Amino acid sequence: MSITKTRWKIESDRIVIQPFGLFFILAGVLALIFAGIIIAFQAMGEQNVIGTAPFASFLFITLALFFLGGFTYIVFDRTNGVMKKMLFGFIPVRNIPFNKLQGVNIVTQRPGGFSFRLFTKAHKYGRGITLSSGYSKDTDKNAVAFSNEVVPLIHQFLDAVDPLPQAKLETITDFKYFIPDGGVYTLKTSKIGLLIFGAACLALGIHECTSAAWMKDLNPIGKVLMTAGPIVFGVLLIAAAFTKVTFNTGTRMIERKSPIRLGNHQHPFEHFVTFQTIRKTYNGLYSGTEVHMYFQKPGENKEKVLMLASFRNTQKIERFIQEVNSIMR
Repeated sequence: MSITKTRWKIESDRIVIQPFGLFFILAGVLALIFAGIIIAFQAMGEQNVIGTAPFASFLFITLALFFLGGFTYIVFDRTNGVMKKMLFGFIPVRNIPFNKLQGVNIVTQRPGGFSFRLFTKAHKYGRGITLSSGYSKDTDKNAVAFSNEVVPLIHQFLDAVDPLPQAKLETITDFKYFIPDGGVYTLKTSKIGLLIFGAACLALGIHECTSAAWMKDLNPIGKVLMTAGPIVFGVLLIAAAFTKVTFNTGTRMIERKSPIRLGNHQHPFEHFVTFQTIRKTYNGLYSGTEVHMYFQKPGENKEKVLMLASFRNTQKIERFIQEVNSIMR
């Protein structure tokens, strides 16, 4: 098994998971980079900074942290009924009783890939606790084995202590995210930001088409990009502001309708399969979680996806899904 893949050990009363083997590779890459820096500085005769104790300590500590990070593991102890995360393999940083854990879910991230994470009951749609390495394909042998061997056993451990109650559909009358109107529920959207940016892009594109354009010394391709690009982008943003998503309980249809007919969807309630939350990160920073609905028409293998909303708060995601379920009852 590759050192970068998730490793685990199943014992009679414990499951030990090591998902951070990639840190060993990163430590080796950093060691090569640091060695290259030292050689380059020495070749230039700059030895004072490299030779100082603080700089040498910084290099050593950085490498040590990355290397030790590969030994971090998560253990599910059935005897004591707790999940522990041991940083570097010996520092306990998380200690959560089984009765506070919700379970393991797949988390999809953009621009692509997924991983398995553990969630608590208090934060069902939060960041979660990483249990596996990242995977690019759902056919990855390590991912399939983890899903078949480890995830069911973890849930078995949790259910033995505190079985999850059967989900109850709550009837909601006071909607936060929808506007009800005679059996048609329209998803609330924030138009102001989209309209401002859309208008700004349109103004820029139109301005660059006039004799007062700021960028005049451009080749034909550059001129097209500076005029057509902002105009098209502006139209898309303004269209997005006026795009409607409606749930019609009379016809039992979900419809996404754009004024420019781009990305229109129409799905019967009966074709709904499941919700999926997708965490978005840019440069490693969390920027929100999208809620998607998946639909599958009988007789077809391919599922269709409808993105509904994006949130940063776990409680908001849970409330939103409750409202959708209540509407579709």
